Amino acid sequence: MILKRTETYKTTYTLLDLLGTDEVALSKAFAFLLATDSDCYFHFLRFLGVPIKNTVENYKNATITTEKKRNEGRTDIELSQENKYHIIIECKIGKGKVLKQRTQYLTAFDASVSKKILCILTQERDTNKQIENDVIIKNTSWLEIIELYNNKKFIHKTIITDFLKFATKNYKMKELKEILIQDLSDQTEIRRFKEFNIYRRDQTFGTPIYFAPYFNRGSGETEGITKLSKILGILTFKPDDIENYRSDLESFSTDTETVNKWINGISLGNDEKDVVYTYYFLDEPLTFKSPLRKDGGREKGRGKNWIAAMIPPNRCVSFSDFLKHIPELK
Repeated sequence: MILKRTETYKTTYTLLDLLGTDEVALSKAFAFLLATDSDCYFHFLRFLGVPIKNTVENYKNATITTEKKRNEGRTDIELSQENKYHIIIECKIGKGKVLKQRTQYLTAFDASVSKKILCILTQERDTNKQIENDVIIKNTSWLEIIELYNNKKFIHKTIITDFLKFATKNYKMKELKEILIQDLSDQTEIRRFKEFNIYRRDQTFGTPIYFAPYFNRGSGETEGITKLSKILGILTFKPDDIENYRSDLESFSTDTETVNKWINGISLGNDEKDVVYTYYFLDEPLTFKSPLRKDGGREKGRGKNWIAAMIPPNRCVSFSDFLKHIPELK
């Protein structure tokens, strides 16, 4: 790992990056987040269905453990508070499946607590919930964890942005197969997309795998979606720091010309060098013969599983819903 390159002034890595890039590193990073910020901790408990109040006393009495050895096996993360709850979290990344662990730890829970939860945390969105014995088995995904903290209430905290960057950069959460659709009308941003294969936006987190710009009326482009680009990587930084991220860009593409093109695209029209932006680095786009348009009219429910009127800041649609709107496939 090169922590700092020649001709750069600082490292782009955080302390979380030093954990590595395997599933143990990700589970430890998440546990560290919960052990560092009480708001994150209780927000996650409520997400799991544990309605305990966010108080100093409750947080003081909570225990957070990683890689605990038990007779049943070694657990990834455990959260507990005496006589109240005991939560075991099993973490997987990539195509890793949690199979035997669904029943392996049922006997490992503290019998005295009122709430016992086995949380299965993988890269596949799975909201199934079941109860075996008196243990709630809840399935969730890393993408949902990212969404849990990717909002104004949380992302102003450095520990949270560090975790979100760590998770999205190192683990490329792509199992949802989502396509991000966003309005594009600014001439500088249209040029950045068309000439440099970059989409720039205000700081955000999340990991769709394709980007489809919707060219608005007055943009000078054919109105609608005419392009679809694979997202090769996502980074969040200040434009002036781009050279510090060359190693990341080189991990997105081994083609030097592509990396240099991206770097040139970052500097395009930047007036505020100290503003943090999120950049999507894109592959060469596919082009449609006919544009895909928003649902028209004013009827209630228009745009369901698609787009209508003003497109929300993080509008993603599934591949299947996207394909339904391609004229050539209808």
